[in-house]
Amino acid sequence: MADKQYGGWYWQPELNKALRGWGTDPSGKDIYTEGEEPAKQQSITALTTGLGSLSNITNLFGYDLPTLQTNFQDTYSKLQSAESELQGYQTRRYEEEYSKAGLEGVKSEIDALDAKIAAEKQARDESISKVRKNPGYSAATITGETAEIQRLANATINNLIDERNTKASTYNAKLGEITNKVAMETKDKEAAVNSMRYNLQFLGGLLQTYQQARSQELAAQTESERWEKEFELKLYEAQTGRMRASSSGGGANMQQVKDAWGNVIGYFDPTTGKTVYYEQAGGGAAAPQIVPSAGLNMKIRNAWKQGYTPDQLKSAYQGAITDKGESVADIIDEEWRIKTAPGIGGFLGRLFRLGV
Repeated sequence: MADKQYGGWYWQPELNKALRGWGTDPSGKDIYTEGEEPAKQQSITALTTGLGSLSNITNLFGYDLPTLQTNFQDTYSKLQSAESELQGYQTRRYEEEYSKAGLEGVKSEIDALDAKIAAEKQARDESISKVRKNPGYSAATITGETAEIQRLANATINNLIDERNTKASTYNAKLGEITNKVAMETKDKEAAVNSMRYNLQFLGGLLQTYQQARSQELAAQTESERWEKEFELKLYEAQTGRMRASSSGGGANMQQVKDAWGNVIGYFDPTTGKTVYYEQAGGGAAAPQIVPSAGLNMKIRNAWKQGYTPDQLKSAYQGAITDKGESVADIIDEEWRIKTAPGIGGFLGRLFRLGV
């Protein structure tokens, strides 16, 4: 493929379609693909791991629209279900674990002990108050009686407090375990929901990219087909068409050269490689070909993608000018300079130019 442009498009008769050429492999076999250079094609494994659970993942970058839409709908449905389940999940799970551990009964026992402790304290205080109000008791008697009441009551109360604190310690430990467990489960659920939200956003982006790429592809196909036919006709008529005998002047094997309106303005002599233009009735040379300036730059950029060279383009538009008086050859040279400009300056120069 030394005589072929790297990345140019070439017709494959056995496949009945055009492919891009990328040189040869180590065995000498020509390398063709339908799109990007083989080494630059993105690997499916480079996709985010968040999409690993989706089916038919290898079709995403192939723009398999039905699979992409199915994955989007499946992810959307799963996300809705997960979000619905997350609503009130922490409260439900807390109540389930609370009931399963029997903490409701323990809490009731603690409440009963609290009530009993309060009742014992009240009974102790009432008994002491009665002793102190007894007019028949001396000070010594009152002191002795109240001390005995406090000793007996406090012993009972302290035993109840110890029992209550033991149950409360068990209750609080179980409650802490439940709280931590439910919090971790809720966090996992929230992480799963966020992951699905990211997947949905990613798939939505792919769908949007697909629609944009498809629109551009359809527009490019229409423009490319029209341009290819027009350009191939010009090349055919200007230099590489079949040699036909000219019916009017120029001799045998002379190829007619026409202007943009189909008028014969000269002939191409394959033996000398020169194009001769007829003189006009007024005696001057034929008027130069007028090319519409609208869309000309895009046509030239599309020609690069088809593998054409600047010399081929300038030969097809030899002597032509635009409807604004600009030289088509100069425009072709400028477009080639932009396409081949080296370094960061060249990259920036092509960055925002459509079709370069």
